[in-house]
Amino acid sequence: MATTQNTYTGDNSTTLFSFTFPYLEESDVKVSLDGVDQLTTAYSFANATTISFNTAPANGVAIRIYRVTATDSAQATFFAGSAIRAQDLNDNNLQILYATQETVNRRIDSTGGTMSGDLNMGGNKITNVASPTGGTDVVTKAYLDTFSFNPAGTGNVGFTGNITVAGNITGAGTLGVTGAATFGSTATFGGDVTITSTGALTIPDGTNAERPTAVTGMIRFNTDITQFEGYNGSSWSSIGGGATGGGADTVFFENSQTVTTDYTLTTNKNAVTAGPITINSGVTVTVPSGQSWVIV
Repeated sequence: MATTQNTYTGDNSTTLFSFTFPYLEESDVKVSLDGVDQLTTAYSFANATTISFNTAPANGVAIRIYRVTATDSAQATFFAGSAIRAQDLNDNNLQILYATQETVNRRIDSTGGTMSGDLNMGGNKITNVASPTGGTDVVTKAYLDTFSFNPAGTGNVGFTGNITVAGNITGAGTLGVTGAATFGSTATFGGDVTITSTGALTIPDGTNAERPTAVTGMIRFNTDITQFEGYNGSSWSSIGGGATGGGADTVFFENSQTVTTDYTLTTNKNAVTAGPITINSGVTVTVPSGQSWVIV
């Protein structure tokens, strides 16, 4: 195959780059950096086969020096009764030869081949692509649709790996993950959340002072009182736990001995606490009319 281009990699110091292909006119020689054609003001010809850049291409920049033979008109034109020179005939033949070589080197073979640069489709489609089998194969729409991924959040989303999201996820469908799901912000689901593993669900924890702006139904673990708590619409209160004991015993109901935060008994509820109990200075326990708090 005839040579119609030479490629190099910039090193931030070299400015002279030679090329090995013949050409008819200097204007037929083109230069690109990282795929972008350069204006002729960015370089010059140091000699017939060497390009000199005004500024050395940076480290890692892909340099391409290539030929594009002009074909808008014949290199030489003959007139009736004029002399035919061998040089003119040769130039016309070389113009055809060079243009053919460039076409052969840069064409896409319908039987298969390897691209040497990016392919810009200019907004057009690549159609009738086979389903992917390799890690770098093009993914078809039909293949992608098998994952039932709907960015609008109205369908189901299924993943077999891990998910890490820095923002919010809001959806009305089902989120199915067989790996780990990590959310850096809020995840909102319009339906149920089902966990089928045999592990555990880790919920937020923190002190009294770190309680979030409360919304009815919130649950968390309070590290001040070492208990799970939930917000019932008006206040935070302990949940879960139940009786404990050695082995399988469920005998002892334990409570803290110090009230550190204002608390109002839930409407129409009584309370019982094992004493003694200390209510910290500035803290108020409110027992609504008709309700009782018994300390035993």
